[in-house]
Parts: sequence; C-alpha cells; structure tokens
Amino acid sequence: MTPGHSPEWLLTTVSAVRELMIRRLEADSLDVESKREIEMALEELDVMWEELQGQAALLLRENERYAEFFQYAPDAYLITDAGGGIREVNQAALELLQSPRDTVIGHALSEYIGDDDRIAFLTRTVNLMLAGPAKPVAWRAQLKQRGGEPMAAEFSVRAIPLKKSGVGGLCWLIRPAP
Repeated sequence: MTPGHSPEWLLTTVSAVRELMIRRLEADSLDVESKREIEMALEELDVMWEELQGQAALLLRENERYAEFFQYAPDAYLITDAGGGIREVNQAALELLQSPRDTVIGHALSEYIGDDDRIAFLTRTVNLMLAGPAKPVAWRAQLKQRGGEPMAAEFSVRAIPLKKSGVGGLCWLIRPAP
C-alpha cells in the first residue's frame, strides 16, 4: 500500500519510531540483551505495520465496492447535508432528474420539488432533521425534471445520525409514483 492510502501522520510516526530504533541498534552503548529486545520490537513493529496496511487495503476495496453499489443501484438515491444540499447522487437519480452530476451536487434538493409541494417538502425535511434519527418517512410530491414536466414521485427518507447526537444529513430514495 502506498503512503497516500494510509493516514500520513501514522506513516510519519511509524517511520520515525523505526528510525529511532535502528539508530539505537547501531549505537555501541547497548548490551546484548537490550539489542535483542530492540530487534524483536522492530520485527513486531514491521509485522504490525504490514497487518495494518493489509487491513487498510481491505477497507479501501470495501469502500470501492460500496461506492460502486451506490452509483449503479437501480433506484434513485441521494444524500443531503443538514442544510438540504445534495452531497451525493447516484446514476439512477441523475437519470430521474434528467440533470448532469455537476448541476446537481451542491444544490438544494428542494430546487427539484414542484412549486406547489415545496413548502410541505421543506417542512417535513426540517421536522425530520429536528426529530433526529427515526423510522423512515415517506410521502409523494411533484419532482421537477430539467427541461421536462413535473412528475409525481415517491420520496422515502431516513436521517443519518451523528455519532454523539443529532442528524448529519438525510438519505433519500426517490421513485416515480405509480
């Protein structure tokens, strides 16, 4: 694994400790027992570093699998931040919105809601953010597609909890209404 795939500070720290241990080994002031202990500690450090790199590579592969699953899921998924701005969007959502990624990311999801439904949409969204993590909520609203007529859509949403308390964002599933 390359240093770019591991926390830079950890690589720096491990390298510094390793260098210090090697310098101590090269010093003539150590007795045989101390040298042996440092050599064993150095070997343990190398083994632990290799194991850590293997775990980091595994996590990277798992993250790539998740990202691929999200991107190519057959349903439209979006992740919005606490302010309602779209942080992540998958291919099915882009197709549903009929918009390219660069015009969707960073914009408010409410911009894609029909004018008649926007106030109710924002009210539900704010209430969900204030209520915190709970069961998924679902409702219907008009979805505005770029350059197209509004269409009836079903919105399912669940809050993404923060580790301590509160909500960090919302996870959306959007489907055309039957």
